[in-house]
Amino acid sequence: MKYDFLGLELKYLALTGSSIVTALFIVIVYFGHLAVDDLSILSVSLVVIMIPFGLADFAEVKRKENAEKRLPDFLRDLAGHTNFGTPMSEAILRSAEVNYGPLSEEVEHVAGMIKLGIPVETALEDFGSMIKSDTIKKVGAIIKKASQSGSNTSDVISIISSFTTQTYLMRESRFADMRSFSTTLSVSFGVFLFVIIMLDLFFFPQIASQTGGGSTGTLNISSGSFQLIEKIFSLGIVVQSVASGLISGVFRDGRLVSGSLISGILVIVSIVVLSVVGVM
Repeated sequence: MKYDFLGLELKYLALTGSSIVTALFIVIVYFGHLAVDDLSILSVSLVVIMIPFGLADFAEVKRKENAEKRLPDFLRDLAGHTNFGTPMSEAILRSAEVNYGPLSEEVEHVAGMIKLGIPVETALEDFGSMIKSDTIKKVGAIIKKASQSGSNTSDVISIISSFTTQTYLMRESRFADMRSFSTTLSVSFGVFLFVIIMLDLFFFPQIASQTGGGSTGTLNISSGSFQLIEKIFSLGIVVQSVASGLISGVFRDGRLVSGSLISGILVIVSIVVLSVVGVM
C-alpha cells in the first residue's frame, strides 16, 4: 500500500480531503438553511476531519513499528552472511530475497541501488527513507560506517541487532504501561458523560418543573436558561471527548495526532448518546 502521493503523506491527503468535505458540509447547511444546530455541525466536522486523518496516521505508525520489529531479523541475517567473509553488497542482495514484512521495501530499495552499480555506502544512506523511520536510518548509518571500516563488520552488526531487540522490547513495555493511562482516560470520559446525561434527564427537568409551578426557591431557571445549560454541557462532552483522545495519543508515543482516531470515535459516541437521550 502506498503511503504517499506526489510526495505528500497519506495522512495529510486525508486531512486535506476531509477538510474540503467539511467546508462543503458547512456551506450546504448554512446556505441551504437546514435545521442543524451549531453543536451538531461542530461535532460532525470533528468526526469527518479526525477519523480519516487518524486512520491514515495509525496505519503509518503501525507500518513503521512492524518494520522496526523486523529490523533485528534483517541484521541477524546480514551478520550471518558477513561472518563468512561475504562482501556487504552481496550480503544485502542475499538478505533482500527474504521477506521482512514492511522492512522488505527498504531492503529491496537498497539492493536495487546496489544492482545499479551504486556503492553500498551510498545506497545505505537511503536506508529508512521510504518508511521515514529514524531508528532504521540510524542503523543504516552504523552499517555504513562498519562497512567502511572493513573490520569486525559481523560483530558490529550482531551488537546492533541485540541492541535494537532490547530497544523494541523496552518500547513495547512502555506502551503496555501507557495503555492503562489511556484506559483510565476512557473510563473518566464515560463517567463524565454519564453524570452530564443524568443531570440533563433528571436534575434540570425537575428544577424547570418546579420553576414553572411557581416555586420561589433559590434555584430559578427559565426555559431559555435551561436550554443554554444543556448546550453548554453538551459542548463540554464534545470537548472532553476530543481532549481525552488527544491526551491518550501523548501517552502512547508522545504525539497529540496519535490520538486523533480515538478522539473521533469518542465524538461519535457522544453524538450517538446525546441524540438517543434527546439532548442534541
